[in-house]
Amino acid sequence: MTRRITRREFLVVSGATVATGLAAACGAGEPDAPADAAPAEAPAADEAAMPMGKYREAPELSEMVQAGLLPPVDERLPADPWVLPVLREIGKYGGELSSIVADPTANLFEISNARGAALAGRSYDLGSIVPIAVESFSVNDDSTVLSVSLRPGTKWSDGTPFTTEHVSFWYEDILLNEELTPVVNKKLAPGGETLKLEVEDDFNFKFVFAVPYPVIIDILPSLAPWSPKQYLSQWHPSYNENADAKAKEENFDAWYEAFQYHGDAGETQQDVDLPVLGPWVFEKQDTQGNTTYTRNPYYWAVDAEGNQLPYVDRLQKLVVENREVLTAKILAGEGTHHSWFLSLADFPLYKQNEEAANFTARLHPDLRASEMGLAFNYTHADPVLRELFNDVRWRQALSHALDRNEINELRFAGRGVPRNPIMHPGPLFWQEDLDQMYTTYDVELANSLLDQAGLTDWDSDGKFRLRPDGEPLALTMEVDAGRADLSETGNLIKAYWAAVGVNINVKGQDQQFYMQRMRANEHDIGVWAIGGSSEPYSRQNEPIRYRPPWHWSSTPLGGPLWRQWLDTDGAEGMEPPDIIKELWETTVQWQAEPFGTDRYKELGLKMLQINAENVWLIGTVGLVPRASIIRNTVRNAPDSDNILSIEYGMWTHYQQEQWWIDS
Repeated sequence: MTRRITRREFLVVSGATVATGLAAACGAGEPDAPADAAPAEAPAADEAAMPMGKYREAPELSEMVQAGLLPPVDERLPADPWVLPVLREIGKYGGELSSIVADPTANLFEISNARGAALAGRSYDLGSIVPIAVESFSVNDDSTVLSVSLRPGTKWSDGTPFTTEHVSFWYEDILLNEELTPVVNKKLAPGGETLKLEVEDDFNFKFVFAVPYPVIIDILPSLAPWSPKQYLSQWHPSYNENADAKAKEENFDAWYEAFQYHGDAGETQQDVDLPVLGPWVFEKQDTQGNTTYTRNPYYWAVDAEGNQLPYVDRLQKLVVENREVLTAKILAGEGTHHSWFLSLADFPLYKQNEEAANFTARLHPDLRASEMGLAFNYTHADPVLRELFNDVRWRQALSHALDRNEINELRFAGRGVPRNPIMHPGPLFWQEDLDQMYTTYDVELANSLLDQAGLTDWDSDGKFRLRPDGEPLALTMEVDAGRADLSETGNLIKAYWAAVGVNINVKGQDQQFYMQRMRANEHDIGVWAIGGSSEPYSRQNEPIRYRPPWHWSSTPLGGPLWRQWLDTDGAEGMEPPDIIKELWETTVQWQAEPFGTDRYKELGLKMLQINAENVWLIGTVGLVPRASIIRNTVRNAPDSDNILSIEYGMWTHYQQEQWWIDS
């Protein structure tokens, strides 16, 4: 039976899938082949069985062509497909890429980021933004118009030609439809006005902005402004007057619920028939959440010798019950590549098992500001806690109470930097020691600040402080139980804070349940790994780490009701203090300023200074190298010199369609 979703679930999900046109990019770039690259080698295929033509394809696709199930590869590809230069060597067809996750609803970047097809991506060296699913793009001089040319002959995975008809469908029937998009993503509404679409012909269109929007270039790698009209229109009342009846036949309450279900191409996808543009398409999922994606026969990219990509037949997301099982399976050699759920504390264990499990464990540069950060709920329903959390002395005290050097040694092998989660020290406006404010481990100072904040009374045992109203001060720190290091670091923090009389309970939660509690303003302390703080990420997205709720609105670590107030111009939520309003306006102006100007640098520094001085987001240890494990049979994968960071989408730009399995 088709799974039903509630209206609430629908509205939450719709902001991240078909209703916004925002999607993770697939691989991108134009790397030069290294000087020591292996000689080019043709794919392992039955050459005699393959039809003669300009391009070549995987053996399984050639068999389908011979059986009359697919057109020849030359007809499936555009006249001028996207040509990816050789990474290190021409690959062979066959095999699968797989990775493991302990939560079936969690985003497994090793797999999910290989499937996207955004308008643009980053070059392999991450230094520039380049066209991907389109032929070209350009922005006019005052950044008010984005012009895009599609690649003629590109097709969806069902063989339907990809044209501006699919852009118009996304814009008119999804983005502007209030049932599907009750709130337009702010990325698509600069100046508070939804962008305008101008279609010129089948392959050219423009987005026109109400105000200069220079940051649009940074947003392109997360922008996919199209949707498969040929398939989804059957659940849309503009194209099917019986859309509601059709939805009810599938056990949905309304057409928009059915539309959302069938249009979901993300981690929770269920419809195997949904056409996509990426290298792999959803094939099946079992009751445990194990998911298989198979190659897209119409993928519009080839290697330098004309072999249609991807090389690998399938992707597999493998689900296990907990992190302990995940680690055991990785050490046994299961899966082809891993990183997101690895722990640096286990890196020696990974190295010890390299030979037996036939993999290589590496360390990569990472820009993550803090491996674990936390924010108090500044809009807490309890007025006593709300007032306490909003006292900067409380936040300063608990920051000083953390022994970050010990956390660094115990959890991150001493390889990180004890710091608060202020941007990686690389932007034009960086100021030394901004990330070091209130990070000195000083129990005496922490106790003094807590006394100054009014927490002078203790319980009868003299162990923990009482709240200003005389009640016990007992807080819960909820963490995503599936994520590496969060629970372990949380328990270290519990001990540090107990030493200054603050009692917390660390509680592991299912990620989705925990996120729901935060959205409902029901949590005490919001905890997450603090990625997304770098300059490129903050420009590409809203600067999520520098304004309420110090993460996405779907994961509001601190002050969800402040964010509601700011998003609705005061119609909903809780009015924030003036310093938060000033911070909000600073971030808005910074994103609107062209990159590199004096004003851009002035605003960027101000944004960081306000955050550093007010310490709304407390960090632990950051700039820690990221561990990866890649099976030795995987070729063309990144090595230790490649940045592996959420700031650049983890594996997104490393062209997984060119990875291959040397069996």
